[in-house]
Amino acid sequence: LNTIQKPEKLIERLVKASSDEGDLVLDPFAGVGTCLAVCRRLGRKFIGIESDCRFVDIAQVRLHNVAQELAERLL
Repeated sequence: LNTIQKPEKLIERLVKASSDEGDLVLDPFAGVGTCLAVCRRLGRKFIGIESDCRFVDIAQVRLHNVAQELAERLL
């Protein structure tokens, strides 16, 4: 399983610089979902495209974990 995962802080800076809360972000090479997870944390809508089912599975778990983090913050 070879991935090139970018640091979340770098992706966060890019997403903040190029979008506003509520905007839609497209990641056509979503990989393991780094950009998607950052978007969820920053209140952006997102569409991720990935052809490798293994990466999709990892990204789904990652997004679920981010959703749980956010829900716990509200408690």
